[in-house]
Amino acid sequence: MARGFYWLFSYLGLMTFSGAFLMGFRYDPAAPASNVVFDVLLFAAFFGIHIAMTMPAFKRAVFGSPSGTLSERRIYVSIAILSWIAVWALHRPLPGPAFDSPVWLQYVGTCAVLLSVVAFFEFATFEGLGSLVGLPGSNLSHSTGTETPLLTEGAYAQVRHPMYRAACLICFTSLLIHPNPCQLLFAILASLAFLGFIPFEERNLLRARGEQYRAYMQRTPYRAFRGVW
Repeated sequence: MARGFYWLFSYLGLMTFSGAFLMGFRYDPAAPASNVVFDVLLFAAFFGIHIAMTMPAFKRAVFGSPSGTLSERRIYVSIAILSWIAVWALHRPLPGPAFDSPVWLQYVGTCAVLLSVVAFFEFATFEGLGSLVGLPGSNLSHSTGTETPLLTEGAYAQVRHPMYRAACLICFTSLLIHPNPCQLLFAILASLAFLGFIPFEERNLLRARGEQYRAYMQRTPYRAFRGVW
């Protein structure tokens, strides 16, 4: 029963990020401009928790080992889901100029967001998603340590972090549906968070995998966007 509950919670939870951008962030032309500060600090708290829990020092202090485990992954995923839901639920509306998106453009935007979600999960099977969220009985995946294989094929042969590229696309294609200042603010914050997390993650990958990851960096020089960065 516990496994079934976590299956439902984690799989639905994987959709909360894209779901928030599809539903949209609150906009109110009468809202105080100071709400920007609140929303930025709220997002910073979410991102700070996320960063801390991925650090080997944190894993060693809390879980006794810098390597990832299924139980550690489940705790991380659960906190990430709940803290992101808190961001979406507690954020405050922003004022400023907004636009009325015609229905056809909202439709195109919805399709673009959904396509970006597919790119984020790389056409993953339910088994693959189970590994990603640390489902009991699955094999752990997407770890910085040598306990999981290093992904280098497919989209990972084009850029080193295709999931983060797709996350940025989710953020900005959602502006076709909700062209307002609050949506733009969270699109920028979330994209900067994903891209800003890359140096932290790659430092951990180099520490854990050494020459294997350096060789991959040489074969695949771009982090998220080919020809750019």
